[in-house]
Amino acid sequence: MADALPKYLQIAKDLQRQIEEGTLKAGDRLPTESELAARWKVSTSTVKDALSELRKSGRVQTRPREGTFVLPRRRPLTITLNDRELDMPQVPAESRMGGGEGRAFRQEAERQGFQATWDLPEVTVGPAEPWQLEAFGLPPDQRVQIVQRKQRRFIDGEPNSLQYSYFTLELALKAPLLLNGEDIEQGHVAYLAELGFVQVGYLDEFDARPPHRDEAEFFGLSRDSLAVIEHSRTAYDQDGKPFRLTVTVYRPRSNKIRFYAGKVPPSVLEGS
Repeated sequence: MADALPKYLQIAKDLQRQIEEGTLKAGDRLPTESELAARWKVSTSTVKDALSELRKSGRVQTRPREGTFVLPRRRPLTITLNDRELDMPQVPAESRMGGGEGRAFRQEAERQGFQATWDLPEVTVGPAEPWQLEAFGLPPDQRVQIVQRKQRRFIDGEPNSLQYSYFTLELALKAPLLLNGEDIEQGHVAYLAELGFVQVGYLDEFDARPPHRDEAEFFGLSRDSLAVIEHSRTAYDQDGKPFRLTVTVYRPRSNKIRFYAGKVPPSVLEGS
């Protein structure tokens, strides 16, 4: 129930609704803090918290001595999950990634007029969690070490997504670049293909959920904000075994995910 939310979130969500419905348009100034405090019968500190929450959505901007104004909606990055046009000749067409992984992330962004950047990966090794054992098709009681490569990714300097790539340590010892805290220029799929671990297919799954604490901090969200989208991709090798798991967490309102099949007019695909 809306009344169960803290007052500052009720105010923020009401203003957000007015922006989404067009009652408040791009360039409009929001009511002053005093006006909002009187309207909602709260203190100005509560209103300040509400406006701070609203700024996290990227839809308003506060200008000193002028007020808080509605910003134009940002054009989202379109993530194409089955893009076969990527420049990856060393990988079979049916196995090319799409979905904003590795080189695909930069290419997707550049084609749409954005600049994509990312941090160097944080590499950690630790015992497999139950969900990781399940993803890799391993018995729940098996003791396995998992390599995690975590990267923070940005579009035009703004936080866009968090990506986690997981591999068994057994595989990583055969592909040592996975253990380095450096970018793999050709991407995980192409690098592993060069070593004989060829991705022949993948399974995509999605979840919409509240952001975890570290995600909320990175994206500038509250735990009560819009849901993040979690995209999990399990990749299979030529022997039909899962050998790579990638989990990408997308910032709300910053990404649009699409999938196409059959003959779609080029003008539609180029219009993203």
